[in-house]
Amino acid sequence: MAADVLPDLGMRRLSEIQIDKTADGRRLLRFTSVIANKGPGAFRVVGSRPDTSTTEMTAQQAIQQTDGSWRMVAVAPTMFFAGDGHNHWHLRGLESSDLIRLDNGSKVGTGAKQGFCFYDNTRYDLTLPGAPQSPVYTGCGTQSSLSVNMGVSVGWGDTYRYNLAFQYVDVTGLTAGRYRLRVTADPSGYFAEANNANNFTYANLKLKANGSGVTVLGYGPSF
Repeated sequence: MAADVLPDLGMRRLSEIQIDKTADGRRLLRFTSVIANKGPGAFRVVGSRPDTSTTEMTAQQAIQQTDGSWRMVAVAPTMFFAGDGHNHWHLRGLESSDLIRLDNGSKVGTGAKQGFCFYDNTRYDLTLPGAPQSPVYTGCGTQSSLSVNMGVSVGWGDTYRYNLAFQYVDVTGLTAGRYRLRVTADPSGYFAEANNANNFTYANLKLKANGSGVTVLGYGPSF
C-alpha cells in the first residue's frame, strides 16, 4: 500500500531587518524571511474555484505517495487574489510573524502579511534526496485562473523580501526595549508535515522609542 511522503517546513534565519518610516509617520519593522522544505516530499497546495465570479479558491494539500501518485486532502485556508499589486493568488495562513517583549513575554505586534504566494525561488539544499535541480513550482496564477498549483520542492525555499507589500510589523508608538521577532511556518498546523517542532525562527532586537531605530542582538535557530 502506498504511504505518504511528507514535506518538512521551517524558517531560515531572518535578514535585512530594518525600520521603514512611511509618509504618514508610521514606523514599520521590515525583514526578509525564507520558508524552506527539507522533508522527503514536496509541499504542494492546489486551489480551485468553479468560475471567475467566485472570489476565493478552496484549497487542498497534495501529498506525495510512495507509488508516485498524490493524495488530496482538504485544508481550511482559502486562496484569494492579491490586492497588493502582485497580481497573483495568495494562500492564507502559511506563515505568521509576532513581536514579543523580552522582559515580560507580551505580544505587542503581528505581521501585516496574511496571504502568501510560494514557489521554488531560492535554492536551499539541492543535495537532499529527491531535490529537483531546477524549479518545479514557478508561480501563483493570474486573475482569470480557475486553479492554482503552489509549492515548495524538496531542497528549495521561498523568499519574501523586506520590501514586499505587507512584509512588516507596525512598531509605531512602542517604547524602547528588547523584543523578539518570531516567524513561524504553518503556525496553525493546517498542513501535514514530517516534523512540526522545527517550524520557527526568531531574532532578538533592541528597538529605540517609537521604532526610530533597531539593532539585532542575536538570532534563533535557522532551518
